[in-house]
Amino acid sequence: MATLECWSCGASLDDLPRPITRHMNCPECFEDLHCCRMCRHYAPDASITCTDERTDPPVNKENANFCDYFRPTNAYRTGSQERRDGAKAKLDALFGGDDPVGEDAASADSGDVADPADDKQAEARRRLDDLFAP
Repeated sequence: MATLECWSCGASLDDLPRPITRHMNCPECFEDLHCCRMCRHYAPDASITCTDERTDPPVNKENANFCDYFRPTNAYRTGSQERRDGAKAKLDALFGGDDPVGEDAASADSGDVADPADDKQAEARRRLDDLFAP
């Protein structure tokens, strides 16, 4: 029997009975295992995220489903955190690297009148940072 790993955390699933049912969760991170993210037919780069033409893929690819064509595979990607950190560093370089919220607070303390455009920029930066928060 081949070694099988959780799609979310990479924990070994060798101790779990086969076949993987829709009620099984990872013993480490408790994510659903019978889901699109763990299936060999899952293709996140394609417009239709399932390569099996007989299926009607669910909307949420990380929730357990009733797909009869589910075939588990090792879908854990160790480089996802490094890619996220690299993308965040590139965005920081593109937008100046420093936190504009701190700069706005410093200018408000010095008696300057706050510009509404600065508030929008600070809000946009906060929302962007929230996207990349772990």
